[in-house]
Amino acid sequence: MERKDVLKLYLVGLVIFWGLGSCSYKQSGEFDREMLMTDSLLALYQDSMTESPQRVIEVFSENRSLLKDSLCICMLLSHESKCYYYQNRMEDALRTNEEVIRFCREKQPSDSYLSLLAEAYNNRGVYWQEQSERDSAITVLKSAVEILHMTKKRSVLPSVYMNLADSYLQNGDYSWCGFYYRKALFVADSLGTGARDHFAIYSGLAKLYVELENFPEADEYFTKAEQMDSLCTPYERYFFSNTRGNYYYNTKEYGKALDWFRKADRVTNAFPQPLYKAIVRGNMGEIFILDKQPDSAHIYLDDARRLFGKAYEHPSFRYYMDGLYGSLALLENDLPQAEQLLSRTYDLKLVNPLYIYYNNRRMQELYDKKKDYRRAYEFKTKADMFNDSLRNVKVRNSLAEIDFRYRQDTTLLKKDIQLMGVRNEVGRWKIVALCCGLLLLLFLSASFCWILYKRRKEEKQYWMQMATVNRLRMAVVRNRISPHFIFNALNIILPTFRQYEGLDKPIRLLIKVLRGNLIFSEQIAVPLKDEIQLVQEYLQLRMLGDPGRIRIIWDLPSEIPETWLIPSMSVQIPVENAVKYAFDPEDADACIRIQVTEKQQCLYIEIEDNGIGFSNDGHLQKEEQSTGYGLKILNQTIDILNRRNKNKMNFIIQDRCRLEPGGHGTLVSFVVPFDYTFEL
Repeated sequence: MERKDVLKLYLVGLVIFWGLGSCSYKQSGEFDREMLMTDSLLALYQDSMTESPQRVIEVFSENRSLLKDSLCICMLLSHESKCYYYQNRMEDALRTNEEVIRFCREKQPSDSYLSLLAEAYNNRGVYWQEQSERDSAITVLKSAVEILHMTKKRSVLPSVYMNLADSYLQNGDYSWCGFYYRKALFVADSLGTGARDHFAIYSGLAKLYVELENFPEADEYFTKAEQMDSLCTPYERYFFSNTRGNYYYNTKEYGKALDWFRKADRVTNAFPQPLYKAIVRGNMGEIFILDKQPDSAHIYLDDARRLFGKAYEHPSFRYYMDGLYGSLALLENDLPQAEQLLSRTYDLKLVNPLYIYYNNRRMQELYDKKKDYRRAYEFKTKADMFNDSLRNVKVRNSLAEIDFRYRQDTTLLKKDIQLMGVRNEVGRWKIVALCCGLLLLLFLSASFCWILYKRRKEEKQYWMQMATVNRLRMAVVRNRISPHFIFNALNIILPTFRQYEGLDKPIRLLIKVLRGNLIFSEQIAVPLKDEIQLVQEYLQLRMLGDPGRIRIIWDLPSEIPETWLIPSMSVQIPVENAVKYAFDPEDADACIRIQVTEKQQCLYIEIEDNGIGFSNDGHLQKEEQSTGYGLKILNQTIDILNRRNKNKMNFIIQDRCRLEPGGHGTLVSFVVPFDYTFEL
């Protein structure tokens, strides 16, 4: 057994084992498994149906008994019918084909059943062609076309069109033959099966033009088909080789014709049907007659008659073979045998008119050799009449075929123009889409670059601020030495000042203010309660010499929770600036109001004075004496903290003359959300 056969048997066994082993699964998946098994079998034995049809029948029959789904069973049965056809068992082929057709008609229409029914009709058309029932074949093949147009599974449609073309060719209707071959070509290209179907289509068109005696066109299609020889089946190769031999027979190149008939003869060695070999052997016998080799002609004609079997009794085959035997008798000058063979009576309605023309030519040759010139002239006249009639038919068919081809080409040209317009429109939309895509890409790139730039800028600013904070922290650390030294010195001399009644309290306030200031300067945030206490002690210290010069108003809640945090020195610095710079020495109604309120989950703090105002020239002149260092540190601290918080802290300094007509002084306000974080 060949390695290829062993592999096939192994794969089939694996498929069967898998199919049987999956019976324990749910019923819903059983159809899919059986369909997969069926498709695997059909794909595996597709090529073997022509080479070993009996073995394929046995395998398919065995597997049908394992299947439960009727669709899968009928799919295998349909291919068994084709195997019977390849075995020349036409009765079995028709019987199984009828079973498949009856089954599909009884089912509800669906893509699967309609596709199987169309395939069965296509097979039925081929079987009727084989039995010369060409009109019935055309009818059933057209039914297959109608069914395929109702389903999405149209892969068999090119094959149906080719079989229709063959039927019209056998009927001598060359215009419709050309129409359906070109239809098959168009559909095969549309379905993407061109590589598989082109060989058979080109071969059919070549045979059509041989019949029309348009030999240049025929040779062109033969050449196209030869380029795809590797893609054809054995039957397609036989058909091509035999038709190519007939081409050279008609062009009177008998040596080339014999070579191609021999190629066709070798192909038929693998065919179970003897009819194909009988046709080739008859053609080869005719070539040997024309080449004046009677011995070889006898061998091949006798072999052809034997191979025809029962088909030999068909009037068309018998008339054809009697004509060849008559030509052989004429070649051997056996005139009585020739006259006996050529004078037999037949129902000429069943005989190809071309064979009648050849028979009249042979009768003319017979009576020429018998020197009966009157009878020879009669048959010459009949032959010429048939020849004229055949030529007229061929001319009409050629014109009709050209007309069909022109109309088809015009239709295709219109479709090509429409497709070109659609392609141009699609091309324009593609350009628009490409431009939009590029613009979108540029926009996204610009957005990305802008976001990256902003992020880099924010990071750079953040690190600059962190550097400032660190620099300020280092300055604080360095400045701690001097205050600590002062505290220690003051604590040493404090007992000395106790003997002076007026100095003890100021010194103590000074020490507390300085110590509080030092402690708060080291912290980012402090409790509001502690900040207010530091401010009160600072004001006591500041106004020891003149307690009544500036009136201080405290508008505070009854209780201040320890959780209320504010930036350190944020109250002390504005109050200190107001005391130092807001009032002239002669102001008798100087007043500073510190207000703390809570609303909307925020802490509102306002420091307001009735002095010269924030933008007043006199205020500015006094402010020039200050470095502004405290407000600068406070603003930088708030700016850094705001970058770490979603809800921002607001710190605003406003001139009251801009807030209310006739007003004067400065309003410092800031808002601290309760969920504000003071972590850096």
